[in-house]
Amino acid sequence: MSMFSKSIMILLLAFFIALWESPYAVSTRDQAGENFFYIPATKTHVIVTNYLEDSNFTIHCKSGDDDLGTHVIAPHDYYSWKFRVNVVKTTLFFCAVSWRDGRMVNDFYKAFRDLDRCQEYCNWRVERDGVFGYNDKGKRDIVFKWSKLNN
Repeated sequence: MSMFSKSIMILLLAFFIALWESPYAVSTRDQAGENFFYIPATKTHVIVTNYLEDSNFTIHCKSGDDDLGTHVIAPHDYYSWKFRVNVVKTTLFFCAVSWRDGRMVNDFYKAFRDLDRCQEYCNWRVERDGVFGYNDKGKRDIVFKWSKLNN
């Protein structure tokens, strides 16, 4: 490999690293104005907090690439994870959540839904009535209701 080729490869690598670590999101739009290429500015942090006063809950989250395992969360404790949204905005994490009185499986992070609603922190509260999602402004904007357990 020539010195020129090596130099070009190093420059390209430096360019992609700079884009990846950039504090700004960069996107390219198609003719309809939809983003089809996305470079995340920061990692997204999903936080699921137990607001059940006297009960633990169990959570098991997965994506297409990662199984985050099963975790038991005590009252007033939380479970969280961080990740970068992929460049084609198909990042998805779904979670199974259960406690003594109910269960559910839902999307706790879906890039097309959540890129604008919770860019850096996606907060969820596990409560007796369901699991509630909060946007970056602290407003409840997603409600997942419990399915009853069959005894």
